[in-house]
Amino acid sequence: METFAIDHVIVGIADLNRGMEEFRRRTGVTPITGGVHPGRGTHNALVALDKGRYLEILAASPDAPPSEDVARLRAFEMLTPCGWAVSTDDTDAGAKSLEDAGFDVSPRIPGARVRADGTRLEWVTFGVRPDLELAPFVINWSASSRHPSADSPKGCSLASVLVELPAHSASRRLLEQLAVGVVIETAKVARMEITLRCPNGTVRLG
Repeated sequence: METFAIDHVIVGIADLNRGMEEFRRRTGVTPITGGVHPGRGTHNALVALDKGRYLEILAASPDAPPSEDVARLRAFEMLTPCGWAVSTDDTDAGAKSLEDAGFDVSPRIPGARVRADGTRLEWVTFGVRPDLELAPFVINWSASSRHPSADSPKGCSLASVLVELPAHSASRRLLEQLAVGVVIETAKVARMEITLRCPNGTVRLG
């Protein structure tokens, strides 16, 4: 079976600059601007975590056209966990592993963005269908792209990812299949909590 690992966690906020300042104040680490996601109306800032992982602060671009995703981000007054990704070294093998477990895998979608220094990053993503609450997407980075964890500001490590799900949520089986070490608990409402260890101490987001 293909092995998956947490690649990055995503926290959303209405305004990117405000999110970067909140993160700096709470953790003691200053994020670096990442870039714009073409066609999605979003931009981001990044912080490296341990074990080749990173945290992405995601916000709607000031001139973003109206969309469901943009509206959701603009509703976040504080840094709020809103997604995450797991990595695979082989896109086809990763997809087949999930298909063999009975999941309907979405088409592979290529993506790219240009960093502030002009460097282009490329990747391929896919997920499972239908969309499941708090389920991660799968990402495979191009061999020619430098992983964001390699040169983003360091100092924080990922202590835990907690995913709370209703008892009969279909997401539970997917998370168990991925086996990436997240803590799964039962709750009435789906919720995600990210715990970091940082220069300022333990920080919980969510």
